[in-house]
Amino acid sequence: MAASKRKRDENDSAFSGSRFSFNFSGAIEDTSDAASVAPVVAESHPESASIKLQCAVGDSVLTPGTLISIDWARSSWLKLYVRVKDTPEAIEGWVHPQYVSLPRHRPWTFNADDETWCFDYVFDPTFAGCRLPLHFSTAPLIIEPNLQSLVWPLHLSTFQREVFSKKAIVVHGSTHRLESLREELYDFDVNELIQNASRTIAWLKQAAPPHKMQYLDVSSPEIAAACYASGHSLYFNPSPEIQERYISALCSDLGLNFTSTLDGSYGGDIEIFAVQSKHHTPWHFDAQHTFTIQLKGTKQWSFAKAPLTDPMTNLHISSSNTTSVLEDTLTHAMCGAAQLTPPTTDFDTVTLRPGSVLYIPPGYWHNVTSFEEGSLSMNFSIDGSRWMDLLWNRLMPVLAGKPEWRERPNFIQGAENARQQWKARLHTLAETIQKMADSADLVFPDAIFQEAELESNLSLDRSDIEVRVKAHDKFKRTPVHVAQLVTLKPLEYTIAMGGYRKYADGCKAECQKTLVIPDGLKPAIEELRVNDNIWTLESLQAQVDDAALHPKLYRLVEYLFQCGYLQTIPE
Repeated sequence: MAASKRKRDENDSAFSGSRFSFNFSGAIEDTSDAASVAPVVAESHPESASIKLQCAVGDSVLTPGTLISIDWARSSWLKLYVRVKDTPEAIEGWVHPQYVSLPRHRPWTFNADDETWCFDYVFDPTFAGCRLPLHFSTAPLIIEPNLQSLVWPLHLSTFQREVFSKKAIVVHGSTHRLESLREELYDFDVNELIQNASRTIAWLKQAAPPHKMQYLDVSSPEIAAACYASGHSLYFNPSPEIQERYISALCSDLGLNFTSTLDGSYGGDIEIFAVQSKHHTPWHFDAQHTFTIQLKGTKQWSFAKAPLTDPMTNLHISSSNTTSVLEDTLTHAMCGAAQLTPPTTDFDTVTLRPGSVLYIPPGYWHNVTSFEEGSLSMNFSIDGSRWMDLLWNRLMPVLAGKPEWRERPNFIQGAENARQQWKARLHTLAETIQKMADSADLVFPDAIFQEAELESNLSLDRSDIEVRVKAHDKFKRTPVHVAQLVTLKPLEYTIAMGGYRKYADGCKAECQKTLVIPDGLKPAIEELRVNDNIWTLESLQAQVDDAALHPKLYRLVEYLFQCGYLQTIPE
């Protein structure tokens, strides 16, 4: 979508002027008079605006076309704090948004096919700009650790169905939406945030032209504070506790939680950007889903789709790190992106203000500009695993169980021999993959979908566990690559599912559960560690002398089914 100034007409207003009755002394009686509607003449600055309808501010009457600036930090969706520009008198005060006109970068209305959906609760509280039959929540939601509060006014299911991974969405609210974040983030005090950051990076602008940015991993809060006080910009991560709480909740709401822990993380991170003055980040794209929240000041974003969906890595094409740019470019070329040129005309532009939320999918070109007054913003970067990661995590344990795949290649007999060995192994691989396809319920056991925790404990004392195995059902172990049951301490057992390997780092479980059993269940669980046997609940009960332990035995078997360690044998 091309960035363009918005043409306004008599129908292009969020309010008719007669829908509301507020105690503003300058309100005019007949707001339908076309002569009272001012053209948009405000300069394209995030604090600039103009008076649209005649109104009073203090003792002064402002006429249509009067240039004003808006103090977004003091404003809400019901009233704006404005100052008249280019006048010797100090004229400032409160005015309702219906009397104010903003310069705009994009069309007011949007349809299902548009690449950007834009909602502005301050200037369009009824969301008249949306031409879709959507159900909206009319009460602004305070941003909390859940996806619904971020994507308001859309319903969670609408966002997942219509927006996620497909298009950008921007929602303009007000500082009211930031109340919870303000409490957690030290009232947005940058010095306090620096003191409690888990990692801080400074962007140091070179004094000499072309004023390129240099990145410095800052070793202490004092150095970071000095850099910020000198006018440099900071990028830092809040505490791990805050990051895990928000990112884990978002991954869960997005359905990414069962794959988010393949690398042992919680599926992404949070970055806070603190900018003292003007700052520009040139065109680039990221491999993550990005939600950005404007906390203080304003920031202008321009963005457009790039050639790749779900790119494998980021691309900062103007970075001074040419080695990294080359590696990233080669990665994208391998994925089929031949042309990686930032847009010059076909892009959209929005200006975020305190309380605004923007979502852009992975692979969207974007550049970002902060203005003189500085900015504080917060990014949620969601980086869940991919289908190729899942395939590798399931396939690697299978191959590890086959001697021919564990064998190291030896090319001393020449290229043709190496090719023949490779082909022979690939023939067996096709059969292996088909077996995995035929047993998808084993490849993805129930426990994988229940929790996103890399490690957790199971309790045999829970009475709410439904045991689905019947007394006479026959069952056996699944193939050893699906799940493992091991013990290193007396009466403590670990059930591991999946596995991944990164070069020489060794094998690690994708997800593992730990349980402690009573001594009376040890014969039964040791019996279950035998590979080739067939069991029933009745046969296992014979291993347990104390009948009072039978309910715990049943729960143990149920857990092993959920974790993919056991499978039933069809009649």
